[in-house]
Amino acid sequence: MLFRNRHITIFLALFSSFIYGQVPQDKIKAKLEIVQVEGTVKITGTAENLTDVIRSAAYKMSVIKNNNKSNNQSNNDQVGAFTLQPNEIQKLSTSQINLSANDEVIVLLLFYDEDKQIIAKDRIVLGEEKKKTM
Repeated sequence: MLFRNRHITIFLALFSSFIYGQVPQDKIKAKLEIVQVEGTVKITGTAENLTDVIRSAAYKMSVIKNNNKSNNQSNNDQVGAFTLQPNEIQKLSTSQINLSANDEVIVLLLFYDEDKQIIAKDRIVLGEEKKKTM
C-alpha cells in the first residue's frame, strides 16, 4: 500500500509541474528588431498573434545601456497594453540610442497576461563580444 501511494504522489507531482511549470509562449510571439546605422541603434518591439482569436496583453520593453569603460549605466523602460487581431503583427514600441565601442546594450521585451504572468519574451545583447575580448 505504501509503495502504491508513493508512486501516485510522484505521478501527481510530475503531472502538476508539467501543467503549471511552463510558460505558454505559443499564442503571442515577442520579437525585437534591431537596425544599426552609423553608431545609432534603432530598436523596435513587435508582437505577433499566432492564433485565430483576438489576444490582448501588456508589455514592457527595457533598454539597459552599460559603458564598460566608465561604468555608467542608463535604463529606459516603455510599458503599455495591446490587442492583436487573429494572425496580426503589430509594432509596439521603438527606441533609438547611440552605441559607442565601449557600450553594452541589453534589450528585453516581456509580454504579460492579465494575471501579470510572463507569456512571451525576447532578449538581445549588443556589444557583448567586445566585453569578452577585453
